[in-house]
Amino acid sequence: MARPVKNTLLCPHCWQEISVADLLFISESPELFGDVKLGSNAQARFLPVRFDQYGNALDTKNTPCRKTACPNCHLPIPRVLLKEPEFVLSIAGAPASGKSFYLTALTWQLRRTLTKDFMLNFTDADTEMNRRIISYESTLFMADSSNELVSIEKTDITGNIYNTSLINGNSVQFAQPFIFEIAPTKEHPLPNKRNSQAVFIYDNAGEHFLPGADSLLQPVTRHLVNSDAVLFLFDPTQDARFQQAVVRKSDNLRRDKSIANSATIPPENNVRKSPVRQETVLTELINRFRLLNRTEKFKKPFVIVLTKYDAWKQLLEFPKMVNPWKQASNVPISAYNFERVEEYSKILRKLLLDLIPDFVSMSESFADNVSYIAVSATGQAPIKDEKTGMFGYRSGDIRPFWVEVPFFHAQVLAGKETILAGKKNK
Repeated sequence: MARPVKNTLLCPHCWQEISVADLLFISESPELFGDVKLGSNAQARFLPVRFDQYGNALDTKNTPCRKTACPNCHLPIPRVLLKEPEFVLSIAGAPASGKSFYLTALTWQLRRTLTKDFMLNFTDADTEMNRRIISYESTLFMADSSNELVSIEKTDITGNIYNTSLINGNSVQFAQPFIFEIAPTKEHPLPNKRNSQAVFIYDNAGEHFLPGADSLLQPVTRHLVNSDAVLFLFDPTQDARFQQAVVRKSDNLRRDKSIANSATIPPENNVRKSPVRQETVLTELINRFRLLNRTEKFKKPFVIVLTKYDAWKQLLEFPKMVNPWKQASNVPISAYNFERVEEYSKILRKLLLDLIPDFVSMSESFADNVSYIAVSATGQAPIKDEKTGMFGYRSGDIRPFWVEVPFFHAQVLAGKETILAGKKNK
């Protein structure tokens, strides 16, 4: 095994600090199954004593083994974590707030924007761990026909986004992150260590942010304490005050004879109703953080991501919103305009203060560093399939809007950006 840069690391599953020297390897022999913590269907874990010439551990069948695992929970640890600094991002929100669509659009766009504009590769650190998000990307953006109606399933409270391990005799469920690697392309004009990073993204089912859903045996949202930043998704189309404001705005626009038609929030945007108020979910998130961290204030970036911007944008009188990055003057890559996004954040904050002041007050009493960013994962309302009654999107018409911006903004605020960025004044 090549000498690692780190001596210790945090397991992205159980959050135990572990020594790299104690890492287990995962057997790749088809004959070696069964693990004391993961069950009979898991490949065997072992502490290696023999290696081949490439640094791969050899199991008892002399099979070269490349994958490593945590000695505490026995869950996989991609080897990129051994050498690269990490950026840990948690995505929270109520059921039906659009987390799965947002996360899918985010990773899809990061694969393109980082390469095209910043000369950075955004790749899967472990395709098995990222299997769900890869499948979602294929469904939304790689349909056989651009006219095909596509959709993705809601995040379940069980299944392959969680892993179960035997800890101290108890079966404990852990959230499984998506793990990516950011690394400079060969064309990058400034290839240095700061451009490389391991990215953890945690996505829970909205139901796991309801009161009582997190416990010692299901610590599925405890990554919040260890995150470098938290994105809280708020869906304005689920809020009655936003809906009423859109109706009032539309009525005013209709009185202007120069405007023939004006849209309200399409009913299709509320295909799935949240079973709980979004403020309740935020309250639960705050209570969990304070209980686990034993402090009143969240000191890291807290970004309120307002989803489905295409459905309520008429409430804002923004200047034209273009991507907040452009080619830098001295190097052939783009630079992120932090101050422009901060200006938009102030405009959104004012709108929220007018419509839902309690939500703003709650957010800013929780965190010292709050930003507000509007996004649209699809750029359109879903369409009803008359034959099946199901809702979906035409793959060829999906146009994600600003989905990368909360990610870039959180990185800059956390001091962990891998891109060129303007001066931050927060």
